[in-house]
Amino acid sequence: MEKDILSILCSPETGEELQLVLDEVSRGRGRGREVLVDSGTGRTFPVQKGIPLLLKGDEINGDGKKTRAFYNLIAPFYNILHEIQGSQRGGEKKLRERILSPLEIGEGDKVLEVSVGTGSNLPYLPRNADYYGVDISFPMLRQCARVLKKYGISGDLVLGAAEYLPFKDNVFNCVFNVGGFRLFNDKPRAIREMIRVAKPGAKILIADQKKSGIPLDLVPRETSPVNVTEIDEWELYCMVFRKKC
Repeated sequence: MEKDILSILCSPETGEELQLVLDEVSRGRGRGREVLVDSGTGRTFPVQKGIPLLLKGDEINGDGKKTRAFYNLIAPFYNILHEIQGSQRGGEKKLRERILSPLEIGEGDKVLEVSVGTGSNLPYLPRNADYYGVDISFPMLRQCARVLKKYGISGDLVLGAAEYLPFKDNVFNCVFNVGGFRLFNDKPRAIREMIRVAKPGAKILIADQKKSGIPLDLVPRETSPVNVTEIDEWELYCMVFRKKC
């Protein structure tokens, strides 16, 4: 696991600092498996293939379990399916660039994509920033790691849930979610978490299917006015607002 990300991670259960250590059992076997330890409770979270597995014990339940099982299954084919769908609607590249165009990403910025999936959006963003992705599906994150490597994108990935983002307060210059909001178990909490981890003044973007409803009523009043655009050919909405300074 890259050490730089450790400074912005926290326990999804307590919000406490995490310490990177070597698992005692693995150390005895000479393998040196990395684990993260909640400094408050002592609970350990494993690190697998460089990806911290930071899921709160009871946060994946109900529809969340079905969602994770579905994306675990389709992960190897996800990007291909989207390319086919995009070719039928005027091109995936055009769509993603249109959705992501409101984002303001500067050199050296920390940018978080919630429900990053296979990282399909990341190749369409500036290369001069540091990207972070969180998702509940480990197979999707493994596909995303390949995308990061293929396009030479600086990024770190974390297994975690939108409702319990394993990051400290006021970390990211930009936070966004594309296509996953309707699947969250606790949508109001997910929005509050996106706001919490964003820096004051940071832009937050949420885009999803119009038929799921535009969640204007879930955005807290302590943000800037919400701007909504609709992408009719894809039946999507794009909702943008800022965390107040």
